[in-house]
Amino acid sequence: MRHRRGETLDRLQPKLDSFLRDILAKANEFVPSESGAILLDDPRAKMFDRETNRLTVIAAFGEWAGMLGEDLSAAQGLSGEVYATGQATRCVVDEEDGSYTELSARGITVRSLLGVPVVLGTSVCGVLLLANRWGRESFSQEEHTLIEIFASYISSSIQNFLDGLRARELAQRDDLTGLHNDRYLHHRLRQEIRRADRAEAELSLVFIDLDHFKSINDRFGHMEGSRTLHLVGILLENEVPPDTICARYGGDEFVVILTGIGADGAAGVAEHLRDKIATTPFVVDKPDSEMPIYLSASLGVASLREHVAPGGRSTRRANALIRLADTAMYTAKAEGRNRVSLARPEPPPELQEEVS
Repeated sequence: MRHRRGETLDRLQPKLDSFLRDILAKANEFVPSESGAILLDDPRAKMFDRETNRLTVIAAFGEWAGMLGEDLSAAQGLSGEVYATGQATRCVVDEEDGSYTELSARGITVRSLLGVPVVLGTSVCGVLLLANRWGRESFSQEEHTLIEIFASYISSSIQNFLDGLRARELAQRDDLTGLHNDRYLHHRLRQEIRRADRAEAELSLVFIDLDHFKSINDRFGHMEGSRTLHLVGILLENEVPPDTICARYGGDEFVVILTGIGADGAAGVAEHLRDKIATTPFVVDKPDSEMPIYLSASLGVASLREHVAPGGRSTRRANALIRLADTAMYTAKAEGRNRVSLARPEPPPELQEEVS
C-alpha cells in the first residue's frame, strides 16, 4: 500500500536522482576517478531475499553513465561485498576476475575500485563506487579513509533530504485516506488551469459524495467509517487514469482533477468510478451483518472548456469549476443518487454581472 501511495523512493526519484548526482560529483572531487556510480537496492525485494536483490544505477559518470537505470547483482563483486558487509572496501581488479563479468559484458573497463555503503537509518540501501583512480594504478589507503568519512556524510545527507521531501509530501496529504488534502487541491487546480490555458488543453473535475455514508458510522462506529474512507481513497487512486490528482475534499467528499480530458471523457471516468464504488464491498464480517455492505456515490462532472465561462483569473475559474461540479453532484443526489450528472454551463460574464 505504501508503494501505491508513493511513499517509497519511486515517487521521490526525480529529485533524489539530482541530489545523488551532486553527491557523486563531490566524491569525485575528493578522489578523482575515471568513472563512478551510486547504486540503490529495491527496499521491497530485500524484505524477502536480500542476497538475490539487485542494485540499480541511480547516478553515474564516465563509462558508468551509460548504465543509468540498469541493475547489477547485489551478491557479486566489490559492490556486493560492500552491500553485504556495510564496510568501505578497495581493490585492484584482476582482468580474469569473474566477479565483474556483468561490467565487462557491458564494455566497462575496471582496473581498481573503491566502494562505500549508502546507509539509511541502520540499513545498507546501496553503494557508492569509484572506478579507476586518475593518474594512479589504484586507490590509496588515505583515499579509502577519506571516502569512509564521506560515507557518513552521504548517509546523513540522503536521510535528511528524504525526510524533508517526505515532510513536504505529508503536508499535502490527508492523514486518513492518503489522498491529497483540500489545500493542495485548490493550489494544484489553479496551477493546472494555467497549464491548460498555455497548452490550449482540456481539463475536467469530478466531485464525488458517498451516499448515506452516515449510516456506516451509525451502524458500525466511526472507526469502521474511517476504515471505509481509507479504502475508498485506495480505490480512487487505483481506478483513475495516470497523472490524475485525487483529493479528499472533506468528510466523505472527494475531488478528482482530470488533466487533458474533456466533459465526455470525464463523464466516462466518473461512471467507471461510480460502478467500482457500487460493486465493491467495503464493510465485511461484522457481527450484525450477514452479508457485505455496499456503498454508492453521487458524482458531478464539470469541464473547464465546456462549463466555465472564459476570462478572469485562474482562482475565479478554479472556484467556478469546483462549484459547478459540486452543484452537478447535488443534482445527481436529487435525481436518486448512485449516478453521474453533468454540470450546466456557467453564464457569460456579462450575464453574470446583470444577475448580480
